[in-house]
Amino acid sequence: MKALQSFGRFASVVAIGTVAYVFAKFQGGFVSWFIFYMLIPFVTYSVLLYLYPLRDLTVARYIEDRHVSRSGQVSIRVVLKRNFPFPLLYVILMDRRVHAKREKIERKIMLLGFRRTYEHTYLLKDVQRGEYTLPTVEVQIVDFFNWIRKRKVFVIQNHFLVYPSVTDLVYESASNGTSEGQQLSAFMLAKDATTPSSIREYAPGDRMSWIHWKSFARTSKLMTKEFDEQRSEQHTLLLDCGISETFEDAVEFAASIVVSARENHAKLTLITASDQPKVFPSIQSAGQTRQALVHLAKIQPEDTQKVRLPIEKEISGDALLLITGNLRMEFVRSVLTCTHDASTIVCFVLITDETNKKSLEANVNQVKSLGITVKMIYPSDRLSMSRKTVNL
Repeated sequence: MKALQSFGRFASVVAIGTVAYVFAKFQGGFVSWFIFYMLIPFVTYSVLLYLYPLRDLTVARYIEDRHVSRSGQVSIRVVLKRNFPFPLLYVILMDRRVHAKREKIERKIMLLGFRRTYEHTYLLKDVQRGEYTLPTVEVQIVDFFNWIRKRKVFVIQNHFLVYPSVTDLVYESASNGTSEGQQLSAFMLAKDATTPSSIREYAPGDRMSWIHWKSFARTSKLMTKEFDEQRSEQHTLLLDCGISETFEDAVEFAASIVVSARENHAKLTLITASDQPKVFPSIQSAGQTRQALVHLAKIQPEDTQKVRLPIEKEISGDALLLITGNLRMEFVRSVLTCTHDASTIVCFVLITDETNKKSLEANVNQVKSLGITVKMIYPSDRLSMSRKTVNL
């Protein structure tokens, strides 16, 4: 069908030239021949453009940084090359990208002329969290009067990922002391409580943070600290992926906790409650942290009716940190069925303003009556936190 339309345009151009010639031949006079000679360059160019093979074109796309944080920027460069320097007037580059099931097109109209190479660089500013797919680049070539229009789609698959912004968090042990009998603090995370007991020679694979620098300064020999492990606290972080106005802030808060836990060598399990729940058990290594952050970068909010916990998954550990932007009793009750002690649950509720807080008061009181600690996170709390870039 498209080939037939293209040939129809070509036939129309030839017909215009033919009619102009016949009119000048039979009418005669200066005006008739002037019109004919004025049309000859445009008709000739349109015919040659129709015959110009688009297989002569090659397109490549380059993305400078494929891993950025939310509200950052991404530079994308599209390079158009060809071998035969046929003069091209109006060339339209259309670069398609898909994010969160929505498609956008970056358009660039250029006068290529006789150039064999052309580069177009554009900047995506204030990018939102998620996975971006760039499937195709379309090139359209048009003549003077849009008589001939040729197009070719180049399938060039590129991806880049926008991670949630990560905030510096004060990371402390959840216990108020070293005694086994003391209760856990409601608003703190846990880390391995370890103290160095002796030193030994450094071995490949030992952490740099374990090097005993005082000994190295005295003897110029690398020595490593040895530890006696004390009480290890295992925490579970549960992110509610139900639709809410503060969903993006909830994801960023969860990512900040994951990164903080990794930096402090703590044991943390991440669970995302959605239509396809995901569990990341005992995140400790850099690779496990990266996998969790990639998942948090890709995850999208779901209808609250579809949100569910992993089937037959019992949430264990010293404390459960629940992050939600839409506090609702049916979800809280489903969480309680997976835990033994409600007093170990800390519920962080991210709210937009005081009006939002008042609308949640009834649910907050109900949740507190179950023995769950509730912590309201205000916009001012989030804005006052200092930002940092995640190094993956």
